[in-house]
Amino acid sequence: MVSQSNPDKVFGYWVNNDYLDVATFLINSSDNLRNRGAILKKDLDELSQGLQQLCQKISENPDSANPNNKEISQMFKDLHYLELELIQRIYILIELLAVYYHVIRTNLRDLPKFVGSRDIKSQDLHKEFAYFRKQTLSDVWRIFRYPNVENFGELTLEEKGILKEILQDSANLTLTHFKEVYQFNRNFRTLYNKYKHSLAEQTGIFGINKEKHLIESNVFIRHKVEKERTKTTIHYTYLVPLSADMIGYFDKVARSAWTLLQLLVDNTLLSLVNEEKDFIPRTLFFEKESNKQKLSQITQKITSCVMPNIEGMMIVNPPLTEKARRRIEETIKRDRIYRMRQDVLDIENLKKTLTLEKK
Repeated sequence: MVSQSNPDKVFGYWVNNDYLDVATFLINSSDNLRNRGAILKKDLDELSQGLQQLCQKISENPDSANPNNKEISQMFKDLHYLELELIQRIYILIELLAVYYHVIRTNLRDLPKFVGSRDIKSQDLHKEFAYFRKQTLSDVWRIFRYPNVENFGELTLEEKGILKEILQDSANLTLTHFKEVYQFNRNFRTLYNKYKHSLAEQTGIFGINKEKHLIESNVFIRHKVEKERTKTTIHYTYLVPLSADMIGYFDKVARSAWTLLQLLVDNTLLSLVNEEKDFIPRTLFFEKESNKQKLSQITQKITSCVMPNIEGMMIVNPPLTEKARRRIEETIKRDRIYRMRQDVLDIENLKKTLTLEKK
């Protein structure tokens, strides 16, 4: 693509169409998401390395792996809690995806406003999780703002056909990732809530399968279900293995959830940069590796849309008076936190302080 975006023109479009706070929120979300993804990857790496080191320690001294060895039990316990924290981080990421997906597909301009405790309820999240599973290819095309390739007059009929096929493959793979995320949410929802609201976990338990030469260890989470209709109570215990295979599964789901949310945010922002006209998404899922090169060749011919990296810099002005500064300092000294009666995403303030830079 050879066209270049004009920051002033883009800024004006956002202001005139009530998208300034939306675009700012999306730019900030994209930056935040990169940092959350880095933390998640760090936890995955730490869990994988910790398990490898523990297995190596036991293989060097097999006799140490007995239930009475408190040191080994504590090492397993540490890894079990890292595993539970990892599950919690993935689930939070999936909840974020549900919130963003719900708002972006229903009313994009509401997105910056969804920061209140009553803006989205748990039943709304559950409905969105169900939508993950039942949505269609056309839903994905619309929500991720895939283009109508016929509007790219720079392309030949053959190139339009290739581009449409690549986009369809990406949309189909997007549905697959959503099903992966939905399944994790369905299977781990109770465990996530139980870990968040109780101390029902049993950790540090391990064993050795001498016949298969395997170390086996699981996290156990107690759960109770009370049946209204029959007036009975059933006790359950969830079992989650600690293994290299399980860590690989967590990595797969985390990548699916993170990438879906990143693509959603980036495509929505690119749509606003292009004044809601057709554009080529910056990132796609590929069925065939050869399609990456084909896409690159095709997009180089398109000049009717832009795909810039947009950065925003928002300035938060300090308190205007000495009295206000002292009040903030005193409150932080007392409470370790201060609540401003001001929204840093206030529209009028953004118009004055937000600047856009094309990287």
